Amino acid sequence: MKTRSRVLVASLAALSCVAVMAQPKIRPGLWEENIKMNTDNAQANAAMEQMKEKLANMPPDQRAAIEKMMASRGMGMQPGGAPNTVRVCITKEQIARGFTPDRDGRCSRVNVNTSGNVTKFDFTCASEHSNMTGHGTLTTMGDTGFAVTTVADTASQKGAMHIQTDIAGKFVSSDCGDVKPMETPNK
Repeated sequence: MKTRSRVLVASLAALSCVAVMAQPKIRPGLWEENIKMNTDNAQANAAMEQMKEKLANMPPDQRAAIEKMMASRGMGMQPGGAPNTVRVCITKEQIARGFTPDRDGRCSRVNVNTSGNVTKFDFTCASEHSNMTGHGTLTTMGDTGFAVTTVADTASQKGAMHIQTDIAGKFVSSDCGDVKPMETPNK
């Protein structure tokens, strides 16, 4: 996978985690997130579309292998669904701990302000390949749904990029099936 594609995938995963991290009072179980991402970089947008197209046109056995690998890492794809829809398993222990869902503890949030069902926050994520800073707004729909919009700037060895992400999350089931819980650092 090319470096720019890795940065996009890492950014997508980080933003998905930041969305959940902004509101830990959700139901434990299987969650489905529909993620729409747009950047100010035409090459990056084209790479993302190409990845989605390749995934959608993959032979069933190859797609099943990728879905199994994703499930073992705490994310799954909606069966037969669009490539921008992922499934995440969240445990009650993670929620009780006030979990930070990213695996390596590389994302943090500050300036978290909640009024009613709307939470606004700033965040930073850092990895060996890129750094990201941004802000977001999360709107909860009880404990079974949320919508979040984030705007972020990321910098890597390949350059800078502005990313806008819209995520719609909905609770699917208290049973995660074959999607394993995300490994999270202990606080």
